[in-house]
Parts: sequence; C-alpha cells; structure tokens
Amino acid sequence: MVVSRQERLEEVYRRLTAAPALTSADEAFELICRSLEEVEDELSGIVKADPPPAPEQDDGRMYPPLGDYVRRMSNGGIIARSRRHRIVIGSNGRMKVWNLDTNDVEFER
Repeated sequence: MVVSRQERLEEVYRRLTAAPALTSADEAFELICRSLEEVEDELSGIVKADPPPAPEQDDGRMYPPLGDYVRRMSNGGIIARSRRHRIVIGSNGRMKVWNLDTNDVEFER
C-alpha cells in the first residue's frame, strides 16, 4: 500500500506517541530514525537511496536527518534538521518537531 507523504508523516507521529517512555536524547533520536525508516519502507513505495539525497533534493521518500545536519549539545540534547523539519530533543528524551515551512510545532512528546 502506498500513501501520501502527509499520511506517512502522521503514521510516524502516531508510532512515536505510542512508543514507551524515553530517557535520553540518543534513545529518542534512534526512535525517530527507526520509526521513519519503517514507515517509509512499509508505505512509501520508494526504494531507499544509499546514500540518501541531500536535504535540498527530493526523491519522494522521507529520510532521517543526515549526520552533517545533526548537532549534539553540551547539555546532552540533540538538534537535527531534515528537508522540511527541525527536531529538538532534550537530554531527557523530550522531543519537538517544527515544520520549517510554517514554523509550527507539528509534534511534541
């Protein structure tokens, strides 16, 4: 089954919400990346490119943030950027995802 990008993103957020409690930024970041990869493998119909395209390129598939776009903070938090989102993760695993086009918070946990 192939579904729209918006529906896939909503499924990622649903899985993040349903996941067990998180205790660290690394744990939260791994969950985000794993959930996104699983949803895209299951629902996008687009083969994963290796290496993934740069954020300014679009093959129709969503990818986790590339290493060059992930910053580890001195307080243990993580800030990451993907093609359309900014992700801020606290050292305690709390996460917020902003839409870069609208600057709205799309997801928070």
